[in-house]
Amino acid sequence: MKKLLPLLLLALIGFSSCGPKKIYEKYIDIERITWNRFDVKTFQVDIKDISSSYDFYIAIRHHTEVPFKFITTKFTLYTPSGEVRMLDVEINLKDKEGKLLGDGMGDLWDVVRLAREDFVFTEPGICTIEVSSTMSQADLPGILQVGLIVKKAT
Repeated sequence: MKKLLPLLLLALIGFSSCGPKKIYEKYIDIERITWNRFDVKTFQVDIKDISSSYDFYIAIRHHTEVPFKFITTKFTLYTPSGEVRMLDVEINLKDKEGKLLGDGMGDLWDVVRLAREDFVFTEPGICTIEVSSTMSQADLPGILQVGLIVKKAT
């Protein structure tokens, strides 16, 4: 047993140091389980370490009966220094055969898509991120939550 303990400890340290470190994760509920094109979701992230770069992910939680294979979004990042960066991000909800993508549990599915990779800030402070739908259809039924995940890049 004494020989096994150092190996387990070493493995635990190795696993905990692997992969990017999540610094922020938040989901915002969608009223009536229908995301309106004009309902912009806003997130505030406190960036403290400007020696690191960051990866930003959009997370969509939806119902199994969502009628779309994908949704298009606008990702807008406002840095503490006043810069504004905008990107159009397409998020696939289903594959070509109509099979749901992501992680599912019962009638709920989570899809996470990288929106901005390896972003470097020039000064610390509050970073504001807005996520909005850019679909031509005004209302997107079946969308329960929109989320943002921020990780330190590796």
